[in-house]
Amino acid sequence: MAHGALSLVLLLGSVNAACVHAPTPPVTPPTATGSAKAPAQVWSSRAGRRFTGEITLDQGTLYGAGVDRKVYAVDLESGAVKWSSRLTGIVAGGVLVSGDTVYAASTRPEGRVSALDRNTGQRIWRVNVGLVSTPLAMVDRVLLVANQRDELIGLDPKTGARHWRRRTGPTLLAPIPLDSGEVLLTTPDSLFRIATSDGAVRRRLRAPGAVVSPWVRMGDALVAGTADSLVLAIDPDSLTLRWKVRLDAPVMNSPAVRRDTIYAATRRGTLYRVFPGTPARAERIVELNWPITAPVTIVHDLILLGGADGTIRALEPGGTERWRITLWRPIELGPLPLADGMVAVGGKGDLHRYRR
Repeated sequence: MAHGALSLVLLLGSVNAACVHAPTPPVTPPTATGSAKAPAQVWSSRAGRRFTGEITLDQGTLYGAGVDRKVYAVDLESGAVKWSSRLTGIVAGGVLVSGDTVYAASTRPEGRVSALDRNTGQRIWRVNVGLVSTPLAMVDRVLLVANQRDELIGLDPKTGARHWRRRTGPTLLAPIPLDSGEVLLTTPDSLFRIATSDGAVRRRLRAPGAVVSPWVRMGDALVAGTADSLVLAIDPDSLTLRWKVRLDAPVMNSPAVRRDTIYAATRRGTLYRVFPGTPARAERIVELNWPITAPVTIVHDLILLGGADGTIRALEPGGTERWRITLWRPIELGPLPLADGMVAVGGKGDLHRYRR
């Protein structure tokens, strides 16, 4: 079922080489609805048709990719596209930046991992690995790739040579680095501790729930949401469950951590405050009756939620709305925090920098 869902998402995009030059989409100015000052837009631009997966900010540049088969480098000061590089397929898992290299993996029609020079976008190497829809990870100088053949592959990041391949089962989530040269890999029914050196499975346990959101760290625990309406935490060493709490609907996107509190949004549009412990407890903050489609993001102590209608809402921790912005819909990626504001990502390749 996971592969079918991914295929549906990817088929929504098509190749359009000229889309980077398209007019900037209309944007509703930020509207203050509370006592806080709404952020001021510094610039807006468009790169591609729709960003997917991981977007990275590094040294004044935004790196992303998506359904038009291109990787983009965008200048954070001006919003100008520095370069774009075309791959052989749609990029579903976003990009990974490590050192002087940008890595991206493609899915249909050709599943390949490409390494690009971060300054020019020129290809360094490209290898066939099978269709990839999951974000890449770099751990202990090994590039980790989970493909749709239910395999985890370890590549040499300098050459693309394959070190090892391990059959694990399907996954939607990137491997998470642990200690002792191991990573956590999550499949619908299992949690694995896998050695990055040779791909050996060091530990495997039954998953405590249908984990569908990327893990977030909270102290010495890992926290995620599940399709069976749970927010839960595991011990990264033993992979055992520490606590869990049930909400009113599936938690499909990542929760966010603010100090000793977790904020999670459900598919019904309810925002919760979760207090870890034994037992953990959840407190309903606000019922928005609004389809939340992006991870919960905390920017300058405000909780930002993105919806299917293209709106980003900023809430105080108690649930009071401070301001909202309307971009192209839907909002699938959380805003990217900056020291003086944020970059918001719309649903049509549109990027917007705001300064508070």
